[in-house]
Amino acid sequence: MATRPQKIDIKQVRQFLADARKKAVAARKNLLIEEETAYQTAYQAMLKGCLALMLSHGQRPRAQLGHHIAIIEFAEKHLDPAHAPLFALFDRMRRKRNDSFYGIAIISDVEAKDAVRAAEELLKLLTADIDNRFP
Repeated sequence: MATRPQKIDIKQVRQFLADARKKAVAARKNLLIEEETAYQTAYQAMLKGCLALMLSHGQRPRAQLGHHIAIIEFAEKHLDPAHAPLFALFDRMRRKRNDSFYGIAIISDVEAKDAVRAAEELLKLLTADIDNRFP
């Protein structure tokens, strides 16, 4: 498995969620400026939020190739399967972000808007899950 145990620190978990929400706000604002930045920032918000979920379960990813996939898969496994389409989009975003970061990929206005909406939706789900377990 690409995770390792870590003691749960709810203050750290909440800080990761707060940082993820700030990134989601920045992603929405960047829609007016540049699609690729909005897209990548939305992806970072989702990743950071999923990392908060992982930490809230006393796990953290191992620092190795593929750790983003491990974070996404962990979150998908621990949230309602009804959200599978959201995770399919998240994984597509991961691949497209890689393509745009390491190569050439054009991020459309529609893709950027969808990414920002997905980040906001996922952060609501993650926050609700964590708040239910740590009131």
